[in-house]
Amino acid sequence: MSWRSVVISQNAKLDYQIGYLVVRGAETVKIHIDEIGILIIESTAVSLTAYLLSELTKKKIKVIFCDEKRNPSSELVSYYGSHDT
Repeated sequence: MSWRSVVISQNAKLDYQIGYLVVRGAETVKIHIDEIGILIIESTAVSLTAYLLSELTKKKIKVIFCDEKRNPSSELVSYYGSHDT
């Protein structure tokens, strides 16, 4: 069940590790990926792994990227499995 809205507003490195989103910044935080409904990347000083992005799309988690003024600028959308047939 996805109920968390995760907002990354400072520089950090995000990656995937055994079912968890791992946020490495000033401190390391692990969030179970099944709990996440939306991930908002507010900072332009964030790096992500391609494997994490792949796992987020598999779980149909919305990912929104913001520009330097913290305005939403783009969204990660999967090609398959995210539409009604």
